[in-house]
Amino acid sequence: MLMLPADMKEALARKRSVAVFSGYFDSHGGGMELATAELVRVLRQNDYQVQWVSQADKVRRSSLDDKPLPGTDLVYHLSGVPMPLPAPWALAGIWRAVKRADLVVAVEANFIVSALGFGVAKLLGKPTLLIQHVGQPSTVSRVARSIMDLGERLVVRPAIRSADALVSVSPLVARYYALDRPDVLAIGHKLDLETFRPAAGEEERRCDRERLGLRPEGKIASYVGRVTPSKGIGVMAPLARARPDWTFVVAGSGPVDVREWGLPNVLPLGQLSRNEVARLHRVSDAVVLPSPSESYSMVVREALACGGMVVCSEQILETDPALSPFLKTTAVDLNDIEGTAALFAGMLDEEQDWSDDSVRNYLETQCGWEATHGRYLAVIEALLRPAATPDP
Repeated sequence: MLMLPADMKEALARKRSVAVFSGYFDSHGGGMELATAELVRVLRQNDYQVQWVSQADKVRRSSLDDKPLPGTDLVYHLSGVPMPLPAPWALAGIWRAVKRADLVVAVEANFIVSALGFGVAKLLGKPTLLIQHVGQPSTVSRVARSIMDLGERLVVRPAIRSADALVSVSPLVARYYALDRPDVLAIGHKLDLETFRPAAGEEERRCDRERLGLRPEGKIASYVGRVTPSKGIGVMAPLARARPDWTFVVAGSGPVDVREWGLPNVLPLGQLSRNEVARLHRVSDAVVLPSPSESYSMVVREALACGGMVVCSEQILETDPALSPFLKTTAVDLNDIEGTAALFAGMLDEEQDWSDDSVRNYLETQCGWEATHGRYLAVIEALLRPAATPDP
């Protein structure tokens, strides 16, 4: 009878362990954090033991396997640039998580926690999967952009070249890193088409408005995302002034307080749950995204799945040109806030010219299980598969 070594028996008897490192937990509300939470959930459902390691926040974590690290998010609170800074003593927790793992997944090497987790994995000889959501830095802060450019040269590019596998969130990001890594895989976010769906009828739209605290009548344009200058939130103020006949709902958190604008037709709702975001999309006559640079933009795809008209930057089409028939796009220039707002104001009256079925069928092919989480699981399985031993 073939006797397995004791260490191999132990490895086969226990669940395979994956350590996932990211800058934030999903309570931060950003697209990459929500996508990371979905990936963690899928891995746990598929019998992986997952440690999610990220910077602690004020929201209580629901899983004992989540590892919040001490640190500060002062940069984000002051400037709107997501740049969490772990405390020096957080390194001990990172080291322990990597040591226990069979595989390390680093989400966005631009974040210090992810970069440290990746670096420790290399030191300990653990297989690594690097997931890059961001390509060229797009923050409006010149200081922050300079820091990110330096970090890219010193940390991100070397990590990309040395990762055992590299996934980018879209072909746009894949092209950005192609010279360093021609074998990068482009895998988008999984879209929950049961949650994000069109309204069943006017009665559901009325109920959704009531649940969100919105008036039962009048045109609604919504903004969903981080409330920061880089996302183009500044466009919303002149847009609301130009179109007093619309109500502009802002859903998200960040350093910009839209209440300070003093505009009666701007309604801040703060951070919403996924179900609440779906309700907002269903009742919105237009979803507005004045961000000049997006690596993927789940908000656009979620809004389309709910049957809404989306007005956004033409740059979104670089993430997927096939979205062109479903979007109303224009140039966005954050150096000309008033001019950009005027363009968006005129587009709010355009008619939607596509069917719900056509866009949902397309989104299913691009954002369904097989195209997203199915591919992630295949990559992770390949990284964890023991090297084949030669026949005696």
